[in-house]
Amino acid sequence: MNEKIPTKFLKLKKLADVPRSEYMDGPSPKELRDAKKRKSFLNLLRKDSGKQNNVNRGPVSLTFNAAAWMRVPDSANQKVALVICYKDSTGEYAVVVDEADISESYSLMLSGCVTIESKGTPEYVHACCSGLNDGQLTFVDELHVQSVKSATLSSEVRQIA
Repeated sequence: MNEKIPTKFLKLKKLADVPRSEYMDGPSPKELRDAKKRKSFLNLLRKDSGKQNNVNRGPVSLTFNAAAWMRVPDSANQKVALVICYKDSTGEYAVVVDEADISESYSLMLSGCVTIESKGTPEYVHACCSGLNDGQLTFVDELHVQSVKSATLSSEVRQIA
């Protein structure tokens, strides 16, 4: 598990929202045939995050595979990080995915796999960048954040070992 940091201690720039379908359980393909269950799930995805009824209040472990290809002009030898931010019932936290110094070409790729421990289903999950100065431009050429299912993760670990 990665160390979570309260976001009030970080200066973050939000890059994108992670779709709720990546971290919320949905109906099975069989259940999707039932129009009532399908509509219920779609309504859950569309809910305003501030008004969301957090049904699952127990601990939730989510693993994300994240990657970003970024360009940051006028930033040679500056260290930046790709961060996953989330808010649960206890507060807003961030987990660092990867960090690196920007090369002389002002571009870099940050990637990694992180696990977050949330109390209940998170209200939201964002992909963010830290280490930027005020008003500094950032161009994100590619950004991917995908949920890693535990069966997939364990088979990847077995392949590496």
